[in-house]
Amino acid sequence: MKPFRTVVGVDLARRAPHKAVLMAAEGPQRGVAHRAWPVTHDVVGLERLCQRIRQETGQTSLEGVLVNMEPTSGVWPAVAAYVRLEGAEACLTRTDLTSQWRKVHSRCHKTDRIDARTLATVPLTFPERVWPVRPVPAPIRALRELSTQRQRLVEEIVRWKNRFLAVVEPVWGGLLGALTESQRFSEVLRAFFRRFVNPCDALRYGRARFDAWYVKQAHGLTEAGLDEVLWKAAESAAALWRLFEAHHALPWSPDALPFLIEQDLRLIEVYEQELAGIEARIATVRQAVPECDLLEQMPGVGKVVSVTLAGLLLPADRFANARQCGAYTGFVSRTKGSAGRETEGLRITKTGNRRLKRDLALAADTAMYHDPQLADFAIRLLTHGKHYNEVRVAVGRKIALRARALLQRAQNAPDATFEWRDLQGRKVTPQQAKALARTLWERHRATQAKGPSTSAHSGPSEDAARQTDAQPGCKYAHTIGQCAIATPDPAIVPPVDNSSSNCGKPSKNRHQTTPKQT
Repeated sequence: MKPFRTVVGVDLARRAPHKAVLMAAEGPQRGVAHRAWPVTHDVVGLERLCQRIRQETGQTSLEGVLVNMEPTSGVWPAVAAYVRLEGAEACLTRTDLTSQWRKVHSRCHKTDRIDARTLATVPLTFPERVWPVRPVPAPIRALRELSTQRQRLVEEIVRWKNRFLAVVEPVWGGLLGALTESQRFSEVLRAFFRRFVNPCDALRYGRARFDAWYVKQAHGLTEAGLDEVLWKAAESAAALWRLFEAHHALPWSPDALPFLIEQDLRLIEVYEQELAGIEARIATVRQAVPECDLLEQMPGVGKVVSVTLAGLLLPADRFANARQCGAYTGFVSRTKGSAGRETEGLRITKTGNRRLKRDLALAADTAMYHDPQLADFAIRLLTHGKHYNEVRVAVGRKIALRARALLQRAQNAPDATFEWRDLQGRKVTPQQAKALARTLWERHRATQAKGPSTSAHSGPSEDAARQTDAQPGCKYAHTIGQCAIATPDPAIVPPVDNSSSNCGKPSKNRHQTTPKQT
C-alpha cells in the first residue's frame, strides 16, 4: 500500500447516496473526522467527491489520498475505478472488521455517517487489514463473473431438483430409491414422470404398450433392465394409490401434482439451457487466458477448477508471497497469541472465497491419489490422527500455492509446464507419478490392516458404511458433516477427476463444519 496523507471513508449504498468522511493521516489533526457529506452514484456525484477532497486537503491532485470502502455491493468497482483515475488509491476492508470497529466507536448507534467515519479510521488503526484494489485484465474479470454466474445456475438446478424429488417422492418413493442420481433425471425418467403422474395410468397401458412407449422414449440410450424397474415400481405405487383412493385419504393432491411436476421439470430444463450457454461463453473467454490450459495440467484440476483458479489467482503478482496466497484461500488456522506464545491447533478461518475453497477441496480429493508428494503428505497427516476433512483442507492449500508458483513461472517463461516429481524431487512422467502414489496408498492401507489405527477416521460411521456399500470399489470412507465421502481404492478403481465433473455442485453437507487446520 502506498504512503498516504489523507484517508476518505465511503459508506456505500445501493439505493441511496453514499456517505463520505475525510480524515487526516498525519499532523496534529490526525484521526479527527471532518463533517460527512453525501455522494451520488453518478459522474456528477463522483466528481464532487474528488473536488471536495481537493478543497479539504488544499491540493490540486489526489496523490497521497486513500479511499477506503467495503465490498458489500456491486457499486464499489465503479467508485474505486473513478478515484483511481483521479490519482487516489482505492482500498477495501472486510465488513466484519468494520462492524466490530464501529461498535467500538458507537456501541448503540449505526448510521451511514458513523460507518463512513469507521472506514476512515481503519487504515490508521489496522493498516494490515486493508488491501488495495488492483486493476484486473478484462478476460480475467470476465472469467470471474462468468464462473460465479455458472455456480449460481448450478445451485439453482440442484435446488429445483431437490424440490422435484420432494414432490414426486410421496408417490414414487420406491422408484427413486431404486435409481441412481443420474438415472433420476435422465430423459426417459423425465418423460416417465410427465406421462405417468398417476401410476395407475401405466398399468392401464398394459405391459406390451408400456414397453413400446419405453423403447420410443429411451432411444436405446438407457441401461438394460430399467424398463423392468419402472414397471415393478408402477405396480407397487399403483397399489398404494388405490388403497388411499378407496378410503378417500390421498395424502397428495391428484389435481395439483401434474402441474407441480411439469413446472419443476420445465424450470430445471430452463436453468440447464442457461448453464449450457454460460459454459459455452466460458469456453470462448478462456481462449484469451492461456493460463487455464496450464493449470489444467495439475493433478485434480479440471476445466471448471482451472477457470476458478485462473480467475481468482491472476494476475500472477497479485500476492506478494505464498503466505498471502494461502491466507486468501481461507485454508489457514486462526491466530491467537499472548505473552509471546502462539496457540496452535485452532480451527481454520471463515474467510476466503467460498467458491475457491470448495473447488480446492474437490481438487484435493483427486490430487492426493495422483500426485506422490501430495499422497505422502496426506498419508502422514492421516497417520498422525488427522481427520480426512483436515487433510483435504491442507492438500487444497498446497494446490493453491502450486498454482500460484506455476502462474508466476509462466509469467517469466511462456513455455513453462507443470512438472510431475517423485518424493525426492526428481522429474517423472504422469504415469510414473500415479503409480507411485498408488503404491504409497496401498502401503498405507496394508499398514492399517495389521492393527487398529489411531487415526481419527479409523472407525467409519454408519453413514460412511452405507456409502461404502453403495459404491463398489471404495475401500473405506470418511464422514464430513452429514455426508459420507468415500475414498476410492486406486488398486480397484482409479479416482475420478471430479474437478471437471462434480466441482460445479454445491456441497451436500447439511451442517457446514469448519475443520481444524493442520
